[in-house]
Parts: sequence; C-alpha cells; structure tokens
Amino acid sequence: MNIELRLEIKPELSSESKFEMTIMKAHLFDTEIGRRLYAALPVEVELQTWGDESYGSIGIDLGEENPIAMIPPGGIAYTNQGDYLCLFYGQCPAWPVEHVGEILDEQWKKLRTQQAHRVRIIVANK
Repeated sequence: MNIELRLEIKPELSSESKFEMTIMKAHLFDTEIGRRLYAALPVEVELQTWGDESYGSIGIDLGEENPIAMIPPGGIAYTNQGDYLCLFYGQCPAWPVEHVGEILDEQWKKLRTQQAHRVRIIVANK
C-alpha cells in the first residue's frame, strides 16, 4: 500500500488574519491502523493544540496495533484514547500512539507558525 494523502489545514479565523488554507502532502504507512484510517477517508477533524502537537477526534475507533512513545516531527499518529488523530511538529506524545504516516518534505514546519483549526485528510491520488 503506497498511499499519498493531502492534508488541507485551515487556520483559526481572527480579525487580524486572512483565511488561508495550507495544503500539505503526506504518506500513509502500510500498517493495520493505517489501512483502517485509509478506509475511513476522507475525514475532517477539528483540531486543538497542545505545545507542538495538534490533535482532534475522528469519531471512529480504529483499534490498537503497536503504539510507540516517540513520534518524529511531521509524524501523523492515531490513538484510540479519544479516537484522536495527531499531527506532531516537535514534541513527544503524552502516551504511546500509533505512528500511521508522515507529512512530506518538512512541510510540517508551517504548523509551528500557523495555528491550525481544522484538517481535512483525503487521498491525493484518487
């Protein structure tokens, strides 16, 4: 399974900023949880930010396969503790999570300067 994803990141709206969506390319790993996430696509998630991580519930329990404690910057993860999809850009998860993909070409660095509000994840090559 070689799945390219398209992440459409929508920032928080404020009176000082213009609405500008950021498009990021990502790759979904060939794991059981990755295949389950693929089957659930497209998903749209309202995000919360905690340090250098944005996360939100996808509303679907994808289960648990092999949670790990370290996710590199740009990592896309899932946890069934809240059914959260997580985008990491500089910190470790609060608990072990499933590493299901990665944002390509260090595009994740944009997440450090742009407060994400929503993310829509779709298959790029469909």
